[in-house]
Amino acid sequence: MNEKQMNEKMLEAFPEFKEEFDKYVSWQDGMATGAFLTYEDVFRPHIEKAVEENDMPFLERVSTFLEDLYLTGDEYAMSVVCVGILEGLKANSDNSAVRSFLKPTTQNEFDELEY
Repeated sequence: MNEKQMNEKMLEAFPEFKEEFDKYVSWQDGMATGAFLTYEDVFRPHIEKAVEENDMPFLERVSTFLEDLYLTGDEYAMSVVCVGILEGLKANSDNSAVRSFLKPTTQNEFDELEY
């Protein structure tokens, strides 16, 4: 996968990010803006907020989305999830709360991160 495909996948799964995403990438490369950036700066704050608020419907959507990206076996997609999402969650969120909503493959990756 490439940046455009990763960003499209995120917006397909989370259309509520569209306006924020468009504003974020408007001064960068549009849909080709690096997915590490968009997943970290646009997507992850929504996850962190949902963890704080225990928004399980949203977190279920997140867990399915992240797990599906891991299960593609695509190295770039897995790296974006790890660096753009999981590393920040591990460093900034309640790890037990994060673990509670992650699916098995993603949870294993989360657990292997050292902080």
